[in-house]
Amino acid sequence: MAEKFKSKGGFILASVGAAVGLGNALRFPGLCAKYGGGTFLFIYICALLLLGIPLLNAEAALGRRVRGGAPKCMGSLFAGGEKLGWAQCANSLITAIIYAGLAGWLLAEGVEIVPLCLSGENPSNYFFSSVLHAGGDGVIWGISPLVCVAIAAVWVFMCLCLRGGAGALSSAAKFTVFVPVALLCLISCRGLAYSNSGEALAALFLPDFSLLGSPELWINALGQVFFSLSLAVGIMPAYGAYLPERCNIYSASLVIAFADAAVSVLASVALFTTVYGCGLQNSISTSGIITAFSVYPAAIAGLFKNPAVCGVAGLLFYFSLTLMAVQSGVSMLEAALSPLLQKFTLKRKKAAPVLCAAAGALSFVFATTAADVAVEISDRFINFYNVIILCVAECLALGISKEGRGLPAEINAYSRRLKMPPMLYNFSIRFLCPAVLVLLAVPEFAKLFAGLPYPPWAQFCFGWAGSFFVFFAGFAAELAAKPRTVFKKRPKPPAETPL
Repeated sequence: MAEKFKSKGGFILASVGAAVGLGNALRFPGLCAKYGGGTFLFIYICALLLLGIPLLNAEAALGRRVRGGAPKCMGSLFAGGEKLGWAQCANSLITAIIYAGLAGWLLAEGVEIVPLCLSGENPSNYFFSSVLHAGGDGVIWGISPLVCVAIAAVWVFMCLCLRGGAGALSSAAKFTVFVPVALLCLISCRGLAYSNSGEALAALFLPDFSLLGSPELWINALGQVFFSLSLAVGIMPAYGAYLPERCNIYSASLVIAFADAAVSVLASVALFTTVYGCGLQNSISTSGIITAFSVYPAAIAGLFKNPAVCGVAGLLFYFSLTLMAVQSGVSMLEAALSPLLQKFTLKRKKAAPVLCAAAGALSFVFATTAADVAVEISDRFINFYNVIILCVAECLALGISKEGRGLPAEINAYSRRLKMPPMLYNFSIRFLCPAVLVLLAVPEFAKLFAGLPYPPWAQFCFGWAGSFFVFFAGFAAELAAKPRTVFKKRPKPPAETPL
């Protein structure tokens, strides 16, 4: 693989861009609100140290050693592992489609927030009722032109980033990481200026240990670690393949993990202080979608006395969230495109627009009246059920194979003092991670088969169909890569010459 990041800093920037997304800015604060603030933070940090960082190192090190994406990496661990790698890539591709839809929503909300603030109209839930006209039943009977244009603009930007390869990924991350973080800092400073900011910080950081017995708390904290660090979805092996040879993987992974956690905490401070200051603390939801389009607009409208200033603040805020969604979406697309280029010897500049056009066509369902239901179902199947299965399978493959057990040597190859403890790595990957995930996931899968609160046809279209595509992607890729038998016509016998 010829492409490489120019330095360790480029790898860190691109990886942080992949990790820092809507899960940090929206879902993480909501989970803190639901599960006692400090209690959720305590479990999240423990899971990050014991589970997230070892697996993050393993994926980056395997990608550098094999110099390939997830299919090649998983194929090096066991026979048939390539199918697991293609499933991870397919899962990332569908996640990118979801992220593009959400980025379109955020961009459209940013356009709408300015006139809403100026008119004095209540912006809470305005987006779903007046822009998408979502019915909440999953039925498509209309489409929003504004959201269509926003989604199309998002795909154009993602395609341009994708065509540029490793260099463009790290360059784009300088913009899509630092701008949102700077805006979150500004919002946090404004929130801390409210008189009841101390109450908000106490709600965020003080633990409620009576909630430790809740299985939902544990599975959500663990799921946030894997989802936020983009583990088991093919991103880190692809980025690891672009790593310079003498890069210190362990120190880079620590920077990525703690930067991701720091942004999550910063976003939580911004949300808690803002909504407490505006008297909306009882409206915080674990659903990032509800928070972004119901709670945040109302809070932004009350940030300042001047409506015009509130409108500008809202525009900048939603623009920053759009950048987060776009960077994560580009990373997901890279995880799918990189192995395709290697497997089928395609050219990036030609393959990237084709992939974006095909995926983009599907994402326009998020501009219809069925968008809210489509996002809720697809996100639950793709980014929860599928990620758990893929993560357990990857840990088992790493733990059983000789290649996987030997990765600490690759991780520490260019480390002088700071090294990954091999005992921690092996215990986490081989035993702790798969055991904890299986134990905590059983009740969640029981709920799935007991029935979700959606119509069966909607579950199939937006959930089961995507999961079937993910887990059959490996078989499809192998069939497509098999050389076809060419049947040549038998040459005609030469004409007989007369005597």
